[in-house]
Amino acid sequence: MTTAPSQLDPELAEAYVACADLNVLKALNPKIFFGYFSVCADPTQGHGSNTTYPGLDWGQSAEALLWLGRKAEVLASWDYVKSFLREDGLIPFAITPDQAGTTVWVELAAYKEKFPMPIAANGGIYKHWFPGNPLFVLANTTFLQMADAIYRHTSDRAWLAAQRAVLRPATDWLMQQVSAEGLVPGGGFYLERPSRLDYDGVTQCYVAHALRLAASLLDDPACAAVADRMRDAFRRKFWAGDHCVEYINPEHGPISHHGFTDVDWAAIATGMATPEQIAVLWPKIRAEPDFVYNGIPTGIATRPETYEAWEMQNLDRHDLAAMGRVWYLEAWARSVMGDREGVLESLRKVTRKGRANNWSWHERYYSERTGDLSSYRINTYCEYPANFIRIVHRFVLGAQK
Repeated sequence: MTTAPSQLDPELAEAYVACADLNVLKALNPKIFFGYFSVCADPTQGHGSNTTYPGLDWGQSAEALLWLGRKAEVLASWDYVKSFLREDGLIPFAITPDQAGTTVWVELAAYKEKFPMPIAANGGIYKHWFPGNPLFVLANTTFLQMADAIYRHTSDRAWLAAQRAVLRPATDWLMQQVSAEGLVPGGGFYLERPSRLDYDGVTQCYVAHALRLAASLLDDPACAAVADRMRDAFRRKFWAGDHCVEYINPEHGPISHHGFTDVDWAAIATGMATPEQIAVLWPKIRAEPDFVYNGIPTGIATRPETYEAWEMQNLDRHDLAAMGRVWYLEAWARSVMGDREGVLESLRKVTRKGRANNWSWHERYYSERTGDLSSYRINTYCEYPANFIRIVHRFVLGAQK
């Protein structure tokens, strides 16, 4: 049984152990291969029993496993994911061995046509089927962040030197996606709908952050220079007076009317907003109750009911929800601003939701104001538990790793 950090109070300590033993560790499955872990503690819940998602879920769970002392499994998983690096430096956002070499066709009634999702001969999925190719840069960004997490935990210079052969092309590919103006194109960074075409604010923040990590990992100031260019572009183009622009649409222009969004948390967390912008923004979002959907943080926007059908490309609204990935950004931003109590209160909210569900969490939670609280209910999903562990160590205990 996992032992919770001694600094946690009994309520959070109980939740920490449940997140570890009943979720993140339970998702490990050496029957697939040593180091494999599912996105769900119960892999029959959805998303494939032997599928890996380097696009985000992999990085969240892998870092949690590092904090839980499972370095060997994480290094084995890293070796597995890096073997899918394409010649041009692209990492797949999903790896589905059972569908290797096939093409999945997804039919969208709203478009009256089918969209292809080719799966490479190695099982890697390098391009999303959804119009606008959401998750375009997510896998490479996560890959760099995961390299940083491993190195911070191990301080193994020999390991880092040996990874240069994969980190260099993965970083170069990511830098090549940044325009001369300092923007990264593509759909939503870590969600499919709203698609956030063509320039998503969270994308700009996370890519710049990953490139700063790469600058240190590779000892390459050119990476930091690109990140600086992105920061300067963000400060010019993603500010709407008292909050951040959510995304810049090629037809509708800057979109910033859905209240406060995850972009606001990301801009503070990653230092993309100016100190003056943060001084305006922080008092407005610090205690904003509408980021809490159905009792849990963190929703992607404080006015979810205002999204129009075209922003969802006339499909479902599955990603218009509270998700662990957004909660992590909130906790990160609160840590940057020195709001330790705010981080703790968010952990308590997540704890209460998990306890009420036998120490299991859904993938998404919906706002009462959208009137759709049950449209997409995958249970035993490891994102909230993994981020609980990450948030405790990074933003409550203040670890340097």
